[in-house]
Amino acid sequence: MKAEPPGSGDGSAPSDLQAAEEMPEPPEPRLRRRPRSADAEAGDDRAGGLLLVHAHPDDESFSTGGLIARSIAEGRRVDLVTCTGGEEGEIHDPDLDADEARPRLREIRREELECSVRVLGKGKLHLNLLGYRDSGMMGTPSNERADVFWRADLDGATGKLVKIIRDARPAVMVSYDSNGNYGHPDHINAYRIATAAWDAAADPKRYPELGRPHEVAKLYETAFNRESFLGLMLEMNRRGLELPWDFGETLKKAEDAAAAYGFSDLNPTNVEALRHVAEALAEGQEEPGAAWGTPDAEIGARIDVSAFLEQKHRSMGCHRTQRQDFGWLLGMPQDLLERALSIEYFVLSRWRNQEIPSGHREDSLFAEL
Repeated sequence: MKAEPPGSGDGSAPSDLQAAEEMPEPPEPRLRRRPRSADAEAGDDRAGGLLLVHAHPDDESFSTGGLIARSIAEGRRVDLVTCTGGEEGEIHDPDLDADEARPRLREIRREELECSVRVLGKGKLHLNLLGYRDSGMMGTPSNERADVFWRADLDGATGKLVKIIRDARPAVMVSYDSNGNYGHPDHINAYRIATAAWDAAADPKRYPELGRPHEVAKLYETAFNRESFLGLMLEMNRRGLELPWDFGETLKKAEDAAAAYGFSDLNPTNVEALRHVAEALAEGQEEPGAAWGTPDAEIGARIDVSAFLEQKHRSMGCHRTQRQDFGWLLGMPQDLLERALSIEYFVLSRWRNQEIPSGHREDSLFAEL
């Protein structure tokens, strides 16, 4: 039975005055919202989500593992984008035969990545794989292959990332600097598509078929604090610990630079001395180790992840084939481990519709959002 309109019961309509007197006051308007869990599943950005664009399995651990774990603990949606399968990585897992494992390294590193995702995300980290092949370093045969990330169509790769951004709708993105932090082709390309997608995802004219446009508020570059790292290497050297990569030669140059500045003893805790020495090492040096890292003065965001040190450490341990990259960290004394892993560093490179103030400093990537 159809409901009748007001006043139709006796065939006459009440006057406007009668209607006003008899009608109850309307309730206050209220916004209808979906349950919080539904918002999170849909990628709602009210909590300020995070999206990270990394090149290989294991890149998420050392420079951003603490940020990932902390952001998830804060109730934020976190999406990890891994661009390649890491097929050109070395194999340093003592339980594997390198020759036997090489043809299936992509699958092995996928398992390692999923281990890291479980550790850092506790079931809440969204993993997105772009599916490209690891390019290897510049000048190697693998870098010439047509199917590697370095040779990928950048417009197509950017579109893949735009789709993820529009689905996840993050407030903040993180990737590398324009040199990929240390010159690896896949890191450079990750930076290229991250910056391109940061722009394109917000533009309704770009990739209109890939979802509703979304403006990411901030874009950050990962950074390695040059002075802090030099101080860590000096302390490791003093304790007789093995140094990673070629930093033994770098420390010899550091001692010479310190002497030139009048520092007879280069103390790892003397920040000002480390700054002078780091600058001297960087001037005119072509060796990657000598000018490695970002000067402390240029680092605007310092994120305390000390509460998530254990998760970060376990995440790094998941990548057993890549122990040459940060295996040296896993067994070091606890005080040095805390010194090396408790702070993660970032440089704010883009801020939507806002200038980045000179000397800007933050202790959260979500500050002022």
